[in-house]
Amino acid sequence: MSKFAIVLDSAADLPARLVEKYDLHVVPLHVTFGTTEYSDGVDIQIGEFLDRLETVSELPITSQPAPADFINVYNALADEGYTEILSIHLSAALSGTYECARTVAAAVAEERGIRIEAIDSRSATVGQGAMVLEAACIAQAGGTMDEAIERVKNIRRTHKIYFIPDSLTNLVKGGRASKFQGLATSVLNLKIVVSLTETGAIEVLHKAKGMKNAVNYIVKLMAERTREVGPSVYYKLHTKAYKALEYMDRALEKVDAPVRFLTVATIGPTIATHVGLHAVGLFTYPEEYHNPELDDIAEYLTPEF
Repeated sequence: MSKFAIVLDSAADLPARLVEKYDLHVVPLHVTFGTTEYSDGVDIQIGEFLDRLETVSELPITSQPAPADFINVYNALADEGYTEILSIHLSAALSGTYECARTVAAAVAEERGIRIEAIDSRSATVGQGAMVLEAACIAQAGGTMDEAIERVKNIRRTHKIYFIPDSLTNLVKGGRASKFQGLATSVLNLKIVVSLTETGAIEVLHKAKGMKNAVNYIVKLMAERTREVGPSVYYKLHTKAYKALEYMDRALEKVDAPVRFLTVATIGPTIATHVGLHAVGLFTYPEEYHNPELDDIAEYLTPEF
């Protein structure tokens, strides 16, 4: 048994095989289409989610776990004999999940006489997932929870995620863009580049003419960032955006920067709800915070659609 247990929410978008490999404990968020509620990653997987997203007129609603979900997981781990639990969660700027976990963690830790550290990843999807996996590698190697927390905070401080929605339709539906902005970008074929701020909130970074130019822009941002953070690893992200991935591959061929490709991955329900189908993106963080144990991550994260 590792020295500490790791809890996460399903917004980290880690498939079941990785969860099992690293003995992770997932608390699912909930996704509601109309009147039907699903547990993310349990009752509905990302492929089915994207298929449904293509046909609905109203956006699905994602909601945080209930306090009881965290109480049950923390108590079960305490019953197993764990005295330290690291709980890593979706950005507090995007969901109340972290605050719920933090509140429950404090109460259970006091009641059971154990240490539970809840961390706001200030990220989502594979960004949060990478923090979890890097912490899990430390746990499996016999490292301490404090070492894992330091690694998570370093990745949180230095990682970047860039998304390019194919259209603003979902951002308009979700109230994150106006109908005028949606119409204007559609008529002018403008693509926006979206990222997460240092606090984990969604922000618009740039507008480009067409998908190709937008993709070139985020590849350039990633390459330039290595001057600040050094050699980096990266994931290519998409929600069935095959043409945009071709643009990205061509742009990456021209990059003269110390960046290393790890995997193609998808964008899970929490972010996909906003960026929609045919979105593309990049996730990157410094090589110095990447464990070589995760060099085979493509075997687990490459989407099957």
